[in-house]
Amino acid sequence: MGIMRGTITAAAAVLFLFPASPGAGRVTGPCVNCHTMHNSQDNFPVTATGSPMPALLVADCIGCHTGQNTGVNSTPYVHDTTPPLYRATGTEADSNTLAGGSFYWVSSAGALDRTGHNVYGLAAPDATLALPPGGDGTFTGQLRCAGSMGCHGDSREPDQITALKGGHHGKDNSVWQDGSTIATSYRFLESVQGLGDPDYEYHPTDLRHNKYYGIDRTAETDQATGSISSLCARCHKYFHNGTGSVAAGATYGTGVWLRHPTDFDMANASSSDEYRAYNGGSGTGNTYSVISPVATADTSATLNTTIYTRADDAVVMCLSCHRAHGTPYASILRWDYKAWPGGGYNGCGVCHNSKN
Repeated sequence: MGIMRGTITAAAAVLFLFPASPGAGRVTGPCVNCHTMHNSQDNFPVTATGSPMPALLVADCIGCHTGQNTGVNSTPYVHDTTPPLYRATGTEADSNTLAGGSFYWVSSAGALDRTGHNVYGLAAPDATLALPPGGDGTFTGQLRCAGSMGCHGDSREPDQITALKGGHHGKDNSVWQDGSTIATSYRFLESVQGLGDPDYEYHPTDLRHNKYYGIDRTAETDQATGSISSLCARCHKYFHNGTGSVAAGATYGTGVWLRHPTDFDMANASSSDEYRAYNGGSGTGNTYSVISPVATADTSATLNTTIYTRADDAVVMCLSCHRAHGTPYASILRWDYKAWPGGGYNGCGVCHNSKN
Protein backbone atom coordinates (compact mmCIF):
# COMPACT_ATOMS: atom_id res chain seq x y z
CA MET A 1 0.00 0.00 0.00
CA GLY A 2 3.06 2.29 -0.11
CA ILE A 3 2.17 3.44 -3.60
CA MET A 4 -1.34 4.33 -2.51
CA ARG A 5 -0.08 6.65 0.26
CA GLY A 6 1.86 8.52 -2.37
CA THR A 7 -1.11 8.87 -4.68
CA ILE A 8 -3.50 10.38 -2.16
CA THR A 9 -1.65 13.69 -2.38
CA ALA A 10 -2.04 13.61 -6.13
CA ALA A 11 -5.74 12.97 -5.73
CA ALA A 12 -6.08 16.03 -3.51
CA ALA A 13 -4.27 18.11 -6.12
CA VAL A 14 -7.02 17.49 -8.66
CA LEU A 15 -9.89 18.07 -6.24
CA PHE A 16 -11.47 20.84 -8.29
CA LEU A 17 -10.99 19.48 -11.79
CA PHE A 18 -14.58 18.43 -12.31
CA PRO A 19 -17.21 21.05 -11.46
CA ALA A 20 -20.10 19.36 -9.62
CA SER A 21 -22.95 21.03 -11.45
CA PRO A 22 -25.26 20.05 -14.31
CA GLY A 23 -23.08 19.73 -17.37
CA ALA A 24 -20.08 18.76 -15.28
CA GLY A 25 -17.37 16.45 -16.50
CA ARG A 26 -15.09 18.50 -18.74
CA VAL A 27 -11.69 19.27 -17.20
CA THR A 28 -11.33 22.90 -16.09
CA GLY A 29 -8.75 24.84 -14.14
CA PRO A 30 -4.96 25.25 -14.42
CA CYS A 31 -3.19 22.60 -16.49
CA VAL A 32 -0.74 22.08 -13.61
CA ASN A 33 -3.50 20.43 -11.60
CA CYS A 34 -3.12 17.37 -13.80
CA HIS A 35 0.12 17.81 -15.75
CA THR A 36 3.75 18.61 -15.12
CA MET A 37 6.30 19.84 -17.65
CA HIS A 38 9.49 18.67 -15.95
CA ASN A 39 8.43 16.17 -13.26
CA SER A 40 10.17 18.08 -10.50
CA GLN A 41 9.62 21.06 -8.22
CA ASP A 42 12.10 22.30 -5.63
CA ASN A 43 14.28 19.27 -6.37
CA PHE A 44 11.46 16.81 -5.59
CA PRO A 45 9.52 14.66 -8.05
CA VAL A 46 6.01 15.87 -8.80
CA THR A 47 4.43 12.62 -9.95
CA ALA A 48 3.10 10.12 -7.46
CA THR A 49 5.37 7.36 -8.72
CA GLY A 50 8.50 9.52 -8.66
CA SER A 51 9.16 8.86 -12.34
CA PRO A 52 7.66 10.50 -15.45
CA MET A 53 4.20 9.37 -16.49
CA PRO A 54 2.51 9.28 -19.89
CA ALA A 55 0.84 12.49 -21.10
CA LEU A 56 2.89 14.43 -18.51
CA LEU A 57 0.36 13.46 -15.84
CA VAL A 58 1.04 13.81 -12.12
CA ALA A 59 -0.98 10.69 -11.18
CA ASP A 60 -2.63 7.65 -12.72
CA CYS A 61 -6.29 6.57 -12.52
CA ILE A 62 -5.93 5.23 -8.99
CA GLY A 63 -4.03 8.27 -7.75
CA CYS A 64 -6.62 10.75 -8.99
CA HIS A 65 -9.63 8.75 -7.82
CA THR A 66 -8.48 7.78 -4.31
CA GLY A 67 -10.08 9.74 -1.49
CA GLN A 68 -13.22 10.10 0.58
CA ASN A 69 -16.46 11.41 -0.90
CA THR A 70 -17.86 14.25 1.18
CA GLY A 71 -20.50 15.77 -1.06
CA VAL A 72 -18.35 18.78 -1.89
CA ASN A 73 -15.49 17.04 -3.68
CA SER A 74 -15.92 17.23 -7.43
CA THR A 75 -13.56 14.39 -8.35
CA PRO A 76 -15.37 11.04 -8.00
CA TYR A 77 -13.52 8.78 -5.57
CA VAL A 78 -13.85 5.06 -6.27
CA HIS A 79 -11.23 3.93 -3.75
CA ASP A 80 -10.64 4.87 -0.12
CA THR A 81 -7.90 3.93 2.32
CA THR A 82 -10.37 3.96 5.22
CA PRO A 83 -13.69 2.08 5.37
CA PRO A 84 -16.37 3.97 3.44
CA LEU A 85 -19.85 4.29 4.91
CA TYR A 86 -22.03 2.01 2.83
CA ARG A 87 -24.90 1.10 5.17
CA ALA A 88 -27.58 -1.33 3.93
CA THR A 89 -27.93 -0.28 0.30
CA GLY A 90 -25.32 2.41 -0.37
CA THR A 91 -28.06 4.99 -0.94
CA GLU A 92 -28.67 6.14 2.64
CA ALA A 93 -28.37 9.81 3.63
CA ASP A 94 -25.15 9.20 5.59
CA SER A 95 -23.46 6.84 3.10
CA ASN A 96 -20.45 8.15 1.19
CA THR A 97 -20.00 5.81 -1.75
CA LEU A 98 -20.90 6.58 -5.34
CA ALA A 99 -22.79 4.65 -8.05
CA GLY A 100 -20.03 2.09 -8.57
CA GLY A 101 -19.36 1.56 -4.87
CA SER A 102 -15.72 1.36 -3.78
CA PHE A 103 -12.69 -0.84 -4.31
CA TYR A 104 -11.89 -0.55 -0.60
CA TRP A 105 -13.42 -3.90 0.36
CA VAL A 106 -11.50 -5.90 -2.24
CA SER A 107 -8.20 -4.07 -1.71
CA SER A 108 -7.91 -3.70 2.08
CA ALA A 109 -6.17 -6.09 4.47
CA GLY A 110 -8.10 -9.34 4.79
CA ALA A 111 -10.16 -8.44 1.73
CA LEU A 112 -12.61 -10.88 0.18
CA ASP A 113 -12.30 -11.38 -3.57
CA ARG A 114 -16.07 -11.51 -3.99
CA THR A 115 -16.53 -7.93 -2.75
CA GLY A 116 -15.11 -6.22 -5.82
CA HIS A 117 -13.25 -6.38 -9.10
CA ASN A 118 -9.57 -7.19 -8.56
CA VAL A 119 -8.08 -4.23 -10.41
CA TYR A 120 -4.32 -4.18 -10.97
CA GLY A 121 -2.62 -1.69 -8.66
CA LEU A 122 -5.33 -2.03 -6.03
CA ALA A 123 -5.83 -5.73 -5.38
CA ALA A 124 -4.07 -9.02 -5.96
CA PRO A 125 -5.45 -11.31 -8.68
CA ASP A 126 -8.50 -13.28 -7.63
CA ALA A 127 -7.23 -16.32 -5.73
CA THR A 128 -10.20 -18.48 -6.73
CA LEU A 129 -11.34 -17.28 -10.13
CA ALA A 130 -8.48 -17.07 -12.59
CA LEU A 131 -10.91 -16.05 -15.33
CA PRO A 132 -14.07 -13.91 -15.22
CA PRO A 133 -17.07 -16.08 -14.31
CA GLY A 134 -19.21 -16.62 -17.37
CA GLY A 135 -16.31 -15.68 -19.62
CA ASP A 136 -15.30 -17.43 -22.82
CA GLY A 137 -11.61 -17.69 -21.90
CA THR A 138 -10.37 -14.82 -24.05
CA PHE A 139 -9.76 -12.47 -21.10
CA THR A 140 -6.70 -13.96 -19.40
CA GLY A 141 -4.91 -11.10 -17.59
CA GLN A 142 -5.66 -9.04 -14.52
CA LEU A 143 -8.30 -6.37 -14.91
CA ARG A 144 -7.17 -2.75 -15.20
CA CYS A 145 -9.11 0.50 -15.08
CA ALA A 146 -8.91 1.25 -18.79
CA GLY A 147 -7.80 -0.03 -22.17
CA SER A 148 -7.82 -3.51 -23.65
CA MET A 149 -7.58 -5.07 -20.18
CA GLY A 150 -10.06 -2.71 -18.57
CA CYS A 151 -13.56 -1.27 -18.68
CA HIS A 152 -13.01 2.41 -19.51
CA GLY A 153 -11.59 3.95 -22.67
CA ASP A 154 -10.56 2.49 -26.01
CA SER A 155 -10.74 -1.32 -25.82
CA ARG A 156 -8.15 -1.66 -28.59
CA GLU A 157 -5.48 0.30 -26.74
CA PRO A 158 -3.26 -1.61 -24.24
CA ASP A 159 -2.02 1.52 -22.45
CA GLN A 160 -4.51 2.89 -19.92
CA ILE A 161 -3.62 6.56 -20.34
CA THR A 162 -3.69 6.41 -24.12
CA ALA A 163 -7.00 4.55 -23.98
CA LEU A 164 -8.61 7.58 -22.33
CA LYS A 165 -7.08 10.15 -24.68
CA GLY A 166 -9.44 13.06 -25.25
CA GLY A 167 -11.95 11.74 -22.76
CA HIS A 168 -11.67 14.09 -19.80
CA HIS A 169 -11.18 17.17 -21.96
CA GLY A 170 -14.22 16.47 -24.11
CA LYS A 171 -16.78 15.31 -21.53
CA ASP A 172 -20.14 17.05 -21.13
CA ASN A 173 -22.49 15.21 -18.79
CA SER A 174 -25.38 17.60 -19.40
CA VAL A 175 -26.24 15.87 -22.68
CA TRP A 176 -27.11 12.29 -23.52
CA GLN A 177 -23.95 10.22 -23.94
CA ASP A 178 -24.40 8.52 -27.30
CA GLY A 179 -21.27 6.34 -27.22
CA SER A 180 -19.90 7.65 -30.52
CA THR A 181 -16.50 8.58 -29.00
CA ILE A 182 -14.74 7.93 -25.69
CA ALA A 183 -15.60 11.46 -24.56
CA THR A 184 -19.27 10.96 -25.44
CA SER A 185 -19.53 7.46 -23.98
CA TYR A 186 -21.22 7.08 -20.62
CA ARG A 187 -18.50 7.36 -17.93
CA PHE A 188 -15.85 6.80 -20.65
CA LEU A 189 -17.18 3.26 -21.15
CA GLU A 190 -16.58 2.72 -24.85
CA SER A 191 -19.80 2.83 -26.94
CA VAL A 192 -22.04 2.70 -23.83
CA GLN A 193 -24.92 5.17 -23.75
CA GLY A 194 -26.50 6.91 -20.77
CA LEU A 195 -26.85 10.10 -18.74
CA GLY A 196 -24.62 10.57 -15.72
CA ASP A 197 -25.70 12.14 -12.47
CA PRO A 198 -23.45 15.20 -11.90
CA ASP A 199 -22.71 14.01 -8.35
CA TYR A 200 -22.06 10.42 -9.47
CA GLU A 201 -25.00 9.26 -7.32
CA TYR A 202 -23.75 10.61 -4.01
CA HIS A 203 -26.97 10.25 -1.94
CA PRO A 204 -29.19 9.49 -4.97
CA THR A 205 -32.96 9.91 -5.01
CA ASP A 206 -35.68 9.11 -7.51
CA LEU A 207 -35.27 12.67 -8.78
CA ARG A 208 -31.47 12.56 -9.07
CA HIS A 209 -29.59 9.50 -10.30
CA ASN A 210 -27.84 8.01 -13.33
CA LYS A 211 -29.92 7.21 -16.37
CA TYR A 212 -28.85 3.83 -17.73
CA TYR A 213 -29.51 2.75 -21.30
CA GLY A 214 -30.97 -0.68 -21.89
CA ILE A 215 -32.90 -2.48 -24.60
CA ASP A 216 -35.69 -5.02 -24.56
CA ARG A 217 -34.06 -7.76 -26.59
CA THR A 218 -35.91 -10.64 -28.19
CA ALA A 219 -33.25 -13.37 -28.31
CA GLU A 220 -30.33 -14.71 -26.32
CA THR A 221 -27.83 -13.44 -28.86
CA ASP A 222 -29.12 -9.98 -29.84
CA GLN A 223 -27.80 -7.89 -26.95
CA ALA A 224 -27.20 -4.58 -28.69
CA THR A 225 -24.11 -2.45 -28.36
CA GLY A 226 -24.73 0.57 -26.19
CA SER A 227 -26.58 -0.94 -23.25
CA ILE A 228 -24.84 -0.88 -19.89
CA SER A 229 -25.20 -4.66 -19.65
CA SER A 230 -23.42 -5.15 -22.98
CA LEU A 231 -20.30 -3.75 -21.32
CA CYS A 232 -20.41 -6.41 -18.60
CA ALA A 233 -20.96 -9.05 -21.28
CA ARG A 234 -17.55 -8.32 -22.78
CA CYS A 235 -15.99 -10.31 -19.93
CA HIS A 236 -18.97 -12.24 -18.53
CA LYS A 237 -20.26 -13.35 -21.92
CA TYR A 238 -22.26 -16.46 -21.06
CA PHE A 239 -24.14 -14.75 -18.25
CA HIS A 240 -25.70 -12.60 -20.99
CA ASN A 241 -25.49 -14.18 -24.43
CA GLY A 242 -25.46 -17.54 -26.15
CA THR A 243 -28.12 -20.05 -27.09
CA GLY A 244 -28.88 -22.26 -24.12
CA SER A 245 -26.95 -20.02 -21.72
CA VAL A 246 -29.71 -17.63 -20.67
CA ALA A 247 -33.06 -19.31 -21.20
CA ALA A 248 -34.56 -22.62 -22.25
CA GLY A 249 -37.25 -22.77 -24.89
CA ALA A 250 -37.68 -22.00 -28.57
CA THR A 251 -38.70 -18.39 -27.99
CA TYR A 252 -36.60 -16.12 -25.81
CA GLY A 253 -38.51 -15.08 -22.73
CA THR A 254 -41.18 -17.77 -22.92
CA GLY A 255 -39.19 -20.70 -21.55
CA VAL A 256 -37.60 -21.26 -18.16
CA TRP A 257 -34.84 -18.82 -17.23
CA LEU A 258 -31.45 -20.47 -16.71
CA ARG A 259 -29.81 -17.19 -15.68
CA HIS A 260 -31.30 -13.94 -14.47
CA PRO A 261 -32.38 -11.97 -17.56
CA THR A 262 -30.64 -8.75 -18.56
CA ASP A 263 -31.79 -6.28 -21.20
CA PHE A 264 -35.31 -7.51 -20.58
CA ASP A 265 -38.31 -5.23 -20.04
CA MET A 266 -40.32 -6.37 -17.02
CA ALA A 267 -43.51 -5.15 -18.68
CA ASN A 268 -43.22 -8.11 -21.07
CA ALA A 269 -42.83 -10.78 -18.37
CA SER A 270 -45.48 -13.49 -18.29
CA SER A 271 -46.11 -12.65 -14.63
CA SER A 272 -46.11 -8.93 -15.32
CA ASP A 273 -48.65 -8.23 -12.58
CA GLU A 274 -45.96 -8.98 -10.00
CA TYR A 275 -43.35 -6.77 -11.62
CA ARG A 276 -45.80 -3.96 -12.21
CA ALA A 277 -45.79 -3.45 -8.46
CA TYR A 278 -42.10 -2.49 -8.74
CA ASN A 279 -41.08 -0.29 -5.80
CA GLY A 280 -44.58 -0.46 -4.35
CA GLY A 281 -46.28 1.07 -7.39
CA SER A 282 -49.42 0.20 -9.31
CA GLY A 283 -47.93 -0.33 -12.75
CA THR A 284 -48.41 3.21 -14.02
CA GLY A 285 -45.79 5.81 -13.21
CA ASN A 286 -44.10 3.80 -10.43
CA THR A 287 -41.43 5.75 -8.56
CA TYR A 288 -37.92 4.88 -9.75
CA SER A 289 -35.87 2.94 -7.19
CA VAL A 290 -32.22 3.84 -6.58
CA ILE A 291 -31.89 0.65 -4.52
CA SER A 292 -32.74 -1.65 -7.46
CA PRO A 293 -32.52 0.59 -10.53
CA VAL A 294 -33.64 -0.29 -14.04
CA ALA A 295 -32.54 0.87 -17.48
CA THR A 296 -34.54 2.55 -20.24
CA ALA A 297 -34.52 2.63 -24.03
CA ASP A 298 -35.28 6.36 -23.95
CA THR A 299 -32.24 8.32 -25.16
CA SER A 300 -33.36 11.82 -24.25
CA ALA A 301 -31.65 13.97 -21.61
CA THR A 302 -34.83 13.88 -19.52
CA LEU A 303 -34.32 11.87 -16.33
CA ASN A 304 -36.46 8.78 -15.83
CA THR A 305 -37.94 9.50 -12.40
CA THR A 306 -40.73 6.97 -12.88
CA ILE A 307 -41.10 3.67 -14.74
CA TYR A 308 -44.01 2.13 -16.62
CA THR A 309 -44.40 5.60 -18.07
CA ARG A 310 -43.21 4.85 -21.61
CA ALA A 311 -42.27 1.79 -23.65
CA ASP A 312 -39.21 -0.19 -22.55
CA ASP A 313 -38.45 1.85 -19.42
CA ALA A 314 -38.38 -1.07 -16.94
CA VAL A 315 -35.37 -2.89 -18.36
CA VAL A 316 -33.55 -5.25 -16.02
CA MET A 317 -29.77 -4.81 -16.24
CA CYS A 318 -26.64 -6.02 -14.44
CA LEU A 319 -26.59 -2.91 -12.28
CA SER A 320 -30.09 -3.64 -11.03
CA CYS A 321 -28.41 -6.05 -8.59
CA HIS A 322 -24.66 -5.31 -8.67
CA ARG A 323 -22.29 -2.37 -8.44
CA ALA A 324 -19.35 -2.08 -10.82
CA HIS A 325 -16.42 -1.42 -8.46
CA GLY A 326 -17.17 -3.00 -5.12
CA THR A 327 -19.45 -3.30 -2.09
CA PRO A 328 -19.09 -4.89 1.36
CA TYR A 329 -21.22 -7.80 0.16
CA ALA A 330 -20.67 -11.06 -1.72
CA SER A 331 -20.78 -11.00 -5.53
CA ILE A 332 -20.61 -7.19 -5.45
CA LEU A 333 -24.33 -7.15 -4.72
CA ARG A 334 -25.91 -3.81 -3.89
CA TRP A 335 -27.29 -5.25 -0.65
CA ASP A 336 -26.53 -8.08 1.79
CA TYR A 337 -28.96 -10.64 0.40
CA LYS A 338 -27.07 -13.58 1.93
CA ALA A 339 -27.91 -12.37 5.44
CA TRP A 340 -31.61 -12.10 4.67
CA PRO A 341 -34.01 -13.02 6.23
CA GLY A 342 -33.13 -12.21 9.79
CA GLY A 343 -30.61 -9.59 8.70
CA GLY A 344 -29.21 -7.94 5.64
CA TYR A 345 -31.53 -6.51 3.02
CA ASN A 346 -33.64 -8.04 0.28
CA GLY A 347 -33.29 -5.67 -2.66
CA CYS A 348 -34.70 -8.41 -4.89
CA GLY A 349 -38.10 -7.59 -3.40
CA VAL A 350 -38.18 -4.24 -5.19
CA CYS A 351 -38.96 -6.16 -8.40
CA HIS A 352 -40.06 -9.55 -7.02
CA ASN A 353 -42.45 -7.91 -4.58
CA SER A 354 -44.82 -10.85 -4.12
CA LYS A 355 -41.94 -13.05 -2.98
CA ASN A 356 -40.59 -10.64 -0.39
